[in-house]
Amino acid sequence: MINTVVRFFLDKSSEFGLVMVQLFAVALAWITLYHLNNLIFSDISINQYVTWIFLPAFIRMLAVMVFDWAGAIGLILGAIITRDPANNDMVSMFALATISGLAPFISMKACQFMFKLPYSFEGLRAHHLFTFAFAGSVTSAGLNHFHFNYFGFDCSLDTFIPMLIGDFVGTLIMLYLAAFFLRLIRANYQRS
Repeated sequence: MINTVVRFFLDKSSEFGLVMVQLFAVALAWITLYHLNNLIFSDISINQYVTWIFLPAFIRMLAVMVFDWAGAIGLILGAIITRDPANNDMVSMFALATISGLAPFISMKACQFMFKLPYSFEGLRAHHLFTFAFAGSVTSAGLNHFHFNYFGFDCSLDTFIPMLIGDFVGTLIMLYLAAFFLRLIRANYQRS
């Protein structure tokens, strides 16, 4: 009896530990790509929230596809850490961070349902990834646009379109780089 109770808690704690590692790995990936994006693409930013190329959008899609809800929470944590320190409006900050985690989660689940893909994403094809990237971009830009208008920021299609394009292009760039490096690794592995 005691062994069963101990085994139950050990199994749960190792599962919890794995979720925490996933959560912090996603947050770290978000933070890294966010700062890299600011370094590389600051000249083509519309404002502090919108840029024509947004590489961290890739992490949004990848995190929720691989880690499910732990990925979404990791994105929220990463977005909180990379928030604008000059923004003292905590409600707005938490809303933006939540959008960063929930928008890709919602769009991924909707696409998964629409394509009738299993939880394991077995049968996933390139056109699915393209659609996931676009759906995530539309959902994220749409929810952010709604948030900015709700909190009284001056928003129009002049910010919605660049945000949508920036998320989509950033995701496609990172998908292409990931595919390139996977092919390179696979080619080196097969030579060995």
